[in-house]
Amino acid sequence: MRHFCGLRRPVTQAMRDGVAEDFPEIAWIDDAELRNRTIEAWSHSLCCSSFTSMTEIPPEGNPGAPVLRRGTQADHLRGVVRLAIRMADEITTSYPEARVDRDILLAGAICHDVGKPFEFDPANRERWAADPSVTGQPTFRHSVFGMHVCLLVGLPDEVAHIALGHSMEGQFIGVSTECMIVRQADHGWWFLAGAVGLLTPESTAALSPMLRARPTGMR
Repeated sequence: MRHFCGLRRPVTQAMRDGVAEDFPEIAWIDDAELRNRTIEAWSHSLCCSSFTSMTEIPPEGNPGAPVLRRGTQADHLRGVVRLAIRMADEITTSYPEARVDRDILLAGAICHDVGKPFEFDPANRERWAADPSVTGQPTFRHSVFGMHVCLLVGLPDEVAHIALGHSMEGQFIGVSTECMIVRQADHGWWFLAGAVGLLTPESTAALSPMLRARPTGMR
């Protein structure tokens, strides 16, 4: 049987409102159209899955590793946005000649993992595991599906590029300035989480065998 990916339920205003509530950093985007399309990207992606909120997605970088001891996917997503903005502010404050498109950076950071509802969806994972020779495993990684969603809802190429290029697929393309910032914020967030003991021990080792996690609560 062939599978055709698409909406499993209609995108509603309630879904859009829920995305904006779960991801208040979306309000930091100055451009109203870009802000609305960013909300639409997450709303569409969630409606292509069994998840009704990004807070329902397991707190993992990829399915199985790295894995946060507690929290939800939203904790990672929002952390990457805040970290990316702080990195951009640091460099542009120290070097005023440096140019960063703040709205593209924000939309890209918010949407960098917008494909995760598809990759983490239980029904998809069960289907892929049943016969990877037919489906692949996964059929698409979240970075590829995220690029698809961004383009589908009318986000600029520059944002779709970040969704694709923030992860391993970015090793095969030249990445933009904003994509590089998001990529460093994303990868750095997981390594920092591992270093301070926020990841499960087995997934910390998978992230980097050279990392020595500090026990939580140690000062």
